[in-house]
Amino acid sequence: MTLRPYQQAAVDWAKSNTGLIIAPAGSGKTVIAAAILKHWLAGNTIKAGWLAPTRETCEQGMKAAELAGVGDRVTVRCPHESVDFSDCGILIVDEAKHSPAAVWSKNIRSCPGMWFGFDATPWHDTDAERNSELRKMFPQTFKITREQVGDSLADSRLLWRDDTDTGLQERIDQNIDRLMSIRSRYMRITKEELQAMCAWESIVDIGICQNATRNQACIAYANENPDSQRLVLVPRVTLGEEYQRKIPGSLLLHSGVPRKPRREAVAAFRAGDLKCIIATSLADEGLDLPNAEILVMVSGGRSSQKTIQRASRVLRSFPGKKLATILDFADRFHPIAARQAQKRMASYRKLGCLIESGVKFVVNK
Repeated sequence: MTLRPYQQAAVDWAKSNTGLIIAPAGSGKTVIAAAILKHWLAGNTIKAGWLAPTRETCEQGMKAAELAGVGDRVTVRCPHESVDFSDCGILIVDEAKHSPAAVWSKNIRSCPGMWFGFDATPWHDTDAERNSELRKMFPQTFKITREQVGDSLADSRLLWRDDTDTGLQERIDQNIDRLMSIRSRYMRITKEELQAMCAWESIVDIGICQNATRNQACIAYANENPDSQRLVLVPRVTLGEEYQRKIPGSLLLHSGVPRKPRREAVAAFRAGDLKCIIATSLADEGLDLPNAEILVMVSGGRSSQKTIQRASRVLRSFPGKKLATILDFADRFHPIAARQAQKRMASYRKLGCLIESGVKFVVNK
């Protein structure tokens, strides 16, 4: 395996440390993990485990281990499977941000040996308790910066648009009040937590899914670039079905799509035979599309962690890719949505995206 300098630096660190390796998407985290296993498995008989969130990421891990020549000594599993790493001397944890979750923690702690976590965005914006638990599980960290990765990431631009229906704020506020009234009777959570839940659901349903102008802009942009490899992220399957009908040659992927058709779709996209994939949260982890050139961020979002994770899907360098483009929205239809959008903007700036304001197109509904 030929490693880039920053990858070799991470492997060298792992020769005398254990912990969390933080690296941008596209930096080759699975390659680094496989090289670490190769080092520690050389000259002894210990076994290794590899925990990954989806079948797709499990397959990526297995391929990397095979490439490193240690595939026959590595057990790769998803957390929902029957997992027991008690006979392993070393464990790789992909998407380590999930480690504090009960099932993940149980799986990880079954390994009596060394743990190496990998993640591009491990820290949660607001959940200090979860971050604290993650630090306890991986007390040492090694960080790879975007600058170190250099030309393995593509240059990128953000198209920041204002397309939206008007008159949505009142409808959203009314729906928040309605949901609060109903759910406060049986949900045993704090008022603040319930308010946030109802607000987010109302913004997704009314501000995104029912926002005709915003969706028209997304569909139009996807259709204006038929020769580009496009990834469209939507918050609901039903909205994805609408997009699939209106974007010729597109294909919708979500958790209900069987494994084989999903694999075939990804292979077709990588080969350039499928030009547009529409995906739900399935794409947050495990959808490896290095040739994706355009990301249409229909889904919005309130987490900088998820924004970076999603945006990174198109930031990987690929032959022929000169510039990655992300389409997103200021979402000024409601103050809460606007604040969430500004968090996403901060994440895009952190990723080094060039910012371009798009055409403002607003209709009254």
